[in-house]
This record gives sequence, C-alpha cells and structure tokens, in this order.
Amino acid sequence: MCDAFDKDNVAVACIYCDFHEHKEQSAATVLAALLKQLVAGVEPIPEEIKEAFDRAKRKVDGRALRLPEIYTMLIKSISSLRRGFICIDALDEFPTKHRPELWDSLQYIVRECSNIRLFITGRPHIREEVKKYFPGYPDLSSIRPTKEDI
Repeated sequence: MCDAFDKDNVAVACIYCDFHEHKEQSAATVLAALLKQLVAGVEPIPEEIKEAFDRAKRKVDGRALRLPEIYTMLIKSISSLRRGFICIDALDEFPTKHRPELWDSLQYIVRECSNIRLFITGRPHIREEVKKYFPGYPDLSSIRPTKEDI
C-alpha cells in the first residue's frame, strides 16, 4: 500500500495489537502510535504538532499526550493529506475493557476526516463490533485460513 501511493500526499499508519502487551495498550497509546506514523507522512509537519510533542517531552511527570490532544493532532495531520489509511491488525487482541474507547475514537476521526480509511483485522467476533460502531459504512470481508497456510 505504501509503495502504491509513494509521494502522493498519502500516509499509511499501522499497528498490531498484541495480547502480550495488553497492560500497556489503551486507546491513547494506539492512537499516539498511529499519530506518530501519520505525522511522519506530513511535510512539512505543522508547527502546532511539533510544539505539542515538544511540550509533552518537557513535562516533568513524563505525562504522555491525552486523547483530546491526540484527536486534535490526528485530525490536523489527516486533513492535510489527500488520503490517509489506518490499519489495525488483530484488534481482537486489544484489551476488551479499552475497546469501546478505541471504537469511539475511531468513529470521531472518521466523522471529522472524510479522507481517512480504516482497515481492521480480527477474529470473527470483531465483525459484530465493526457493525455496531460503523453501521452502514464498512465493507466486510471474511478471510479464513486453510491448512495449506500453516
């Protein structure tokens, strides 16, 4: 995907949800990781985004960016692109207790940025969550492994 859109004002941000990292994963950490990748695709990086990252680095308590700050920067970054793609792999391994906040965040981003596309993978039960949070929007495809895939 990245090669297909190289230097075409398009950015792709990906994250893999790992069950072993469930204590560290939250909506804020996932979105911050995606933000970092999307900002890398924006040239020049908007000054307000640079300043927000610098402020976060200087915090005495080491406080990371909070969701409202991340939303603002994500929307600013995505809005400057012709097209943005967010890929979340293995969403079923993301902590269940944090999933509603992540879904709400993704809904907000999609609502604010018509140029963003989501690509989400997960076990079959994730399909129902996608339908719940994005009724009428998604193109859903099932991919099933075969013994030959192993």
